[in-house]
Amino acid sequence: MKRIAVIFAGGVGSRMKNDKMPKQFLEWNGKPILIQTLAIFEEEPFIDGIVLVCKADWIDYAKALIEKEGLQKIISIVPGGETALDSQYNGLLEVKRLCGVDNVTVLIHDGVRPLVDRSTIVRNIRSVESKGSAITVTPAIETVMVTDDGEIKTILNRQQCLMAKAPQSFRLGDILSVHDTSIAEGIHDFIDSASMMMHYGYPLYPVWGEPENIKITTPSDYYMFTGILKNRESGGEGN
Repeated sequence: MKRIAVIFAGGVGSRMKNDKMPKQFLEWNGKPILIQTLAIFEEEPFIDGIVLVCKADWIDYAKALIEKEGLQKIISIVPGGETALDSQYNGLLEVKRLCGVDNVTVLIHDGVRPLVDRSTIVRNIRSVESKGSAITVTPAIETVMVTDDGEIKTILNRQQCLMAKAPQSFRLGDILSVHDTSIAEGIHDFIDSASMMMHYGYPLYPVWGEPENIKITTPSDYYMFTGILKNRESGGEGN
């Protein structure tokens, strides 16, 4: 059994309002966000390798950072696509090229989620290998409303709602199959891997993650990220 993390970092970070550098290369305490994310998967013994999907113009920069940090589990770096799902597909194809499709578990994770914890990674692996999928989730802590034409139509029961995080993890053959089918059918508007898998009839199983596992997309996300780390360094909760 092979367990491979596909870390996608192909975005340009337009919502970060920083036109000089993609958000995944912004630093905290001298380390880029992407390197901090990769290091978590590097340190987890259950992970056999990492395929990094990176914006093409920044691949050489990423390689230099990885070499400087001494990360050993990155088995390949491939260019990203036009969308997040396109980037993930490129990474999954590379896993297939390197490992085949039999007995391969893939954990799909954002390069800008550096606060994922190793126990969540292990829970993902165990869920895939026992049930076939794993979607990292946290409880909804706000009221969720559904609107239509500018009017609130439905207020959902918060106790039945979960917030999707990452990793989202699957058997490689299954997730590649639905990518191939969606491409053949010309369907390109899936929000994420989970929505695509559900559309094609695959059961999804939640695994609990930590609320701190945020995606750093906007300046406020970055401030929240740095606040969490400062709190940990001062001995606060989350250590």
